[in-house]
Formats: sequence, structure tokens, C-alpha cells
Amino acid sequence: MIKGDLRKKQILDTAETLFAERGYEATGVQDILDVLNLSKGSFYHHFESKEQVLQKICEARAERAAGLIHESENGDGLENLNLLLRGFIPFQGEGLTFLKMILPVFILPEGKSVRAGYQEALKACWLPMTEKAVLQMISQREAYTQYPAKTAEMILDLVNDLWAQISQLLIQSGRQKNRDAEQINPGQILSLVEPYRAAVENLLCAPYGSIGLISLEELDQTIRAIHEHMNRTGNCG
Repeated sequence: MIKGDLRKKQILDTAETLFAERGYEATGVQDILDVLNLSKGSFYHHFESKEQVLQKICEARAERAAGLIHESENGDGLENLNLLLRGFIPFQGEGLTFLKMILPVFILPEGKSVRAGYQEALKACWLPMTEKAVLQMISQREAYTQYPAKTAEMILDLVNDLWAQISQLLIQSGRQKNRDAEQINPGQILSLVEPYRAAVENLLCAPYGSIGLISLEELDQTIRAIHEHMNRTGNCG
């Protein structure tokens, strides 16, 4: 890795650590520079702003999450698609850790563009894999569509919109005065998930119940983890 790329990575890694520990809003460019003992000139040689740093972190996170996906050994298209879609929604593993950091940003003025950038990065990383899974399903007679590439893109658009709406619910509940993990019932979110799940099945002409986006257990863990984080840090308040 050449020196410039190494420095850029150091800035991104340090910024991500500080954003997770202190919060994005509470972390300034100078805080990042102080940890690395860098000048402002060195920072602005690589990045235009703190927001751009966060956008690059989001892109890297999307690529990392996509790299953790392991296709089924038997080449089952439906199983692969479900693995992809469950990994696409950042509610488990490293994705949940990242979500706890990024959620408070969504309520800031720059939050809309940051979320849009992360969603675009997710889609770009997942689209080739999703199209492949759709083609597998068609060849295995588990689905039917005349437009596999467009169908894969539409599926990811739906799931992107779904997790964004769930995130908005989590933010709204976290901003209430009496915060606790019971403010959102997992069933409330499942009722939001169901139309999206059914829409994916309809796009694929797939059997009812064949697509699973997120489980009740995952929802419960996500809600509790997010609310515990909000209570501890005071974010989203």
C-alpha cells in the first residue's frame, strides 16, 4: 500500500473508531488529527470534509458486509437470495455495530445524503450477487421473471427502503423521553416487513413464505441493542 493510501486508511479507521465511541456530531476533524498527529493540510489533501469521511466509511462498510456473504454450497438459488437479503439489512453482526453508529447521523442535516450514499453503496455491492441468485432461482424453477437484472435491482430497492423505514422507527422511539427496549414491539416492525417480503415474492413469482427478510429474534435483539446504545450515549435524544 502506497503512503498516500495508507494515510487515507488511517484517517478512515481513526474516524470510524471516534464516531463509534463519541458520536459523529461530537467528533471534529481536529479530534481525528490529534489522534494521528496530523496537520489539517494532510487531512484536506485526502478529504473535503468530515461528511465525506463518513461517506467513505459507509462505502467501505458496504463492501466489507458483501464480502462476508457465503453462498450455499449446493448452489440453491432461493437459499442464496435469502442469505443475501438478510445480510443486506444491517441488523446483525458488524452491521448492527455500524447501525448503532450511523443512526444518530440520520437526524442531522447531512443525514439524508449520508443514508442515500450508504444505500447506493449497498446496492452496488449486492447487485451482481443478487442477479446471480435470481438467475439460479429461474434455472431451478423456483422463480420466474423475464427481466432478471431489473428484478434484482427492484428487490434491492425494496429492501433498502424497508431498512430505512425501520431505522426511522428506531430513531423516533429513541427520541422519546422514556426510552426503553419495549417502546417498539417487534411485531410492529414485522407488520411493516410483511408487505415488502410479499412484494419480493411477487416480483419473482415465488411461492408464499419462500422469502425471509428478518426474523423476530433478530428484530428483538436489534431493538434492544439500539435502545441500550441510545440510553448509554444520549444519542437521538
